[in-house]
Amino acid sequence: MTETVQAKSGDALLTTASVLVSIFRVMAIAIGSILVVVMVGILFKQVDVMQQLAADKVGAPPWQVLTAIELILGFVVATIACAHDWLKQLQRLIASVSEGDPFAPVNADRLTRMGWLTVAIQLLAIPVGGIGGWLESVVKEATSDFGISLGGFLLALVLFILARVYRRGAEMREELEGTV
Repeated sequence: MTETVQAKSGDALLTTASVLVSIFRVMAIAIGSILVVVMVGILFKQVDVMQQLAADKVGAPPWQVLTAIELILGFVVATIACAHDWLKQLQRLIASVSEGDPFAPVNADRLTRMGWLTVAIQLLAIPVGGIGGWLESVVKEATSDFGISLGGFLLALVLFILARVYRRGAEMREELEGTV
């Protein structure tokens, strides 16, 4: 994560935000990697896992439960990948602010990308919640707490609006520079 920022002006907020975003990016990579290893491990041990599921007398065929678990893990890995990209865009935005050039067209593009990533994360939660709900009904001690969030969609809306503000700010700056 070489993009960690130290603001030219010594802005503690930007520096702190950049460090935190770097930490969150590392966490996303670590958690995503662990989940991929778990997914592969389950596939290699699928016979043992299905035997254990059968022994636990789950309310569905063990292969269905195993498939549901793998699907949930896959969707969560995709969500983490989106979150990591979102954080990368945020870190680049922070860096441009600290360099004193926030109203650049590239930042409008970053904000737009962050908006779409937010929408994708919300949409990925739908199948995770559905599959998780099904798992709760067939596996005694399973719990599921995924679903779409109104706050997530509002965040996407704010990001799309900010992208337009940044794009218009960049246009105004170009117009101003052209008249000087």
